[in-house]
Amino acid sequence: MVARRHRLAVVAFAAVSLAAVSLAPRAEALSFGRCNDSVEFRCATLTLPLDRSGVNPGSVKLRLAAQSHYRRGAGLLIALAGGPGQGAVQFADGFAQTLSPMLRRYRLVVIDQRGTGASGALSCPKLQKISEVAVLTPADVRDCAELIGPRRRFYSTLDSVADLDAVRRAFGAPKLALMGVSYGTWVAEQYARIHPVTTDALILDSVVGPAPPNGFYLDSLAAVPRVTAERCAGTRCDGITKDPVGDLTSVVKRAAQEPLKGTVFDLNGRAVKAHYYGEDEIRAIVESADINPALQAQLPAAFAAAHGGDYAQILRLWPAVVGRPVKTTDLSVGLNLMTSCLDYELPYPLSSETGQRPALNAAALSAVPASDYRPFSASSVASTSTSSDCLLFPPQADGAAAAGPLPKVPTLILAGQLDLRTPVENARATAALIPGSSLVELRGAGHNMLDGDGTGCVQLALKRFAARRAVGSPCANRNNAERPVQIAPRSLAAVSPLPGVDGAAGRALAATLAAVDDAIANGYLRYYAGIAARGGGLRGGSYDLRQGPFSRLILRRYSYVDGLAVSGTLKLASAGPKGTLKVSGAASGSLTLRSSRSVRGVLNGRAINWSGSASAAKAPARSSGPPRRLLR
Repeated sequence: MVARRHRLAVVAFAAVSLAAVSLAPRAEALSFGRCNDSVEFRCATLTLPLDRSGVNPGSVKLRLAAQSHYRRGAGLLIALAGGPGQGAVQFADGFAQTLSPMLRRYRLVVIDQRGTGASGALSCPKLQKISEVAVLTPADVRDCAELIGPRRRFYSTLDSVADLDAVRRAFGAPKLALMGVSYGTWVAEQYARIHPVTTDALILDSVVGPAPPNGFYLDSLAAVPRVTAERCAGTRCDGITKDPVGDLTSVVKRAAQEPLKGTVFDLNGRAVKAHYYGEDEIRAIVESADINPALQAQLPAAFAAAHGGDYAQILRLWPAVVGRPVKTTDLSVGLNLMTSCLDYELPYPLSSETGQRPALNAAALSAVPASDYRPFSASSVASTSTSSDCLLFPPQADGAAAAGPLPKVPTLILAGQLDLRTPVENARATAALIPGSSLVELRGAGHNMLDGDGTGCVQLALKRFAARRAVGSPCANRNNAERPVQIAPRSLAAVSPLPGVDGAAGRALAATLAAVDDAIANGYLRYYAGIAARGGGLRGGSYDLRQGPFSRLILRRYSYVDGLAVSGTLKLASAGPKGTLKVSGAASGSLTLRSSRSVRGVLNGRAINWSGSASAAKAPARSSGPPRRLLR
């Protein structure tokens, strides 16, 4: 399996120290030059040994980016990307923006960890080309390991930790502030355990947890029912479902028994057969939602509709789950696999013969109560696990994670309650081990809090932390979740008329505005996944959501309910969509939208002059762009 499912994966930032320390860069160790297109950072390369024992020759050229302008006497803050396998230097400017409250005290340094980005990214071309939600075989991982060769053993987290301390020494810094996201939290924790004296502070965003990640992802699986229910907390799923966990369970069971088949529509509005062949794909949908807020909003209705036999809403989610292909320098699948096999808690030692491992793996899984991973089956847990991926990993000497206590240093821990890659339970367990740490949880939030929070409370927590003030509970009364979409009716007759416009015209008006909402929601679903925001309608036709200062939505016979087509171009403004639409099929006419609350026109020969609040067709608050590609 590839990076997305690996529990170690997500973007890492090096945590931050709250005590200013002197920083005198050593010119003889680092020679800085241009850094891509950044004007704020300068780049350098630090040459380090591949094997610090000296037994195996070779070196690693570690690429790093450092702020050009910083306050005199500033401390050193290192930002690490996740994955494992993701390069960070390309995100230097983004890290600077996200971590700006900390930069009053620190100089920010971003590195491509060994085996990633411009630091000798490990390459397995065959696996790099496949979807990151594809299920790999043990032979795939073995072949990748053999292609990389014996040097693969020097790409564990502990090797990266040693590199971090070498960077600290190269800058002449007595201490490091470390900020990590997902996999980065594991790197930061390991550094803090091994180098407590030189650890100044920690910011841990979306926490892997205090122990090595479990090879079966039991932490994530145990959280699935809770997260599924929390998406519908309170009245959020009124009119959609009363039992979201039951809907998911039903769909998983059905997918395990037979393919879920149906029709989706392409960019040209042509019908295309689609299917889900098993529960692994359903699990991929569930787990992908924590980095895509628009996908989170789709899930309750998609599973409720599928439970009722209508697969249209769930089938069209797959492109956003798969996402876009990535280059090795952006995310090294090879590094991800090597580090995962080296770091994960596996049911067998890597020093064991490969023939001994399947029995040990099966015995370990059989000892896990089924209640720990329901609604999924044991076979799905096995096939999508790192424990199975690494069964044929070439035998080598066993390593061990650092097991010392976490130092009592200023620590800010951030957790989203809808995060499945690094569930909030992991953050709580870590906070319990660091006396005086500040834990901030946000309802409705998924993975990567600093980048994904639309409420502002996480930045407030960071500002307080940077200013050495009590962090408190700034997110206590906030909710980051987007409102779940409704189940799409199959026919115009099933649509409820809008208040004030009764009969067929009222149903057609409601269906037209719902089509606009649906196209916008699906466009942002794809946009947050990093793919083009255009595609087919739910029941037919197509749309194109064009980004820019004046975003436009183009509908071409877009069908939200069978038999009703909507065409036209709308400008998307803060007040909602504006423009004229042509309606044809089960109803006909023309409608002019002046905002999401005001529509005029003619439907079936009847004059329409409607004002209300039924439509939610506005661009989501988080419209600045898709998040960094996060793994774990």
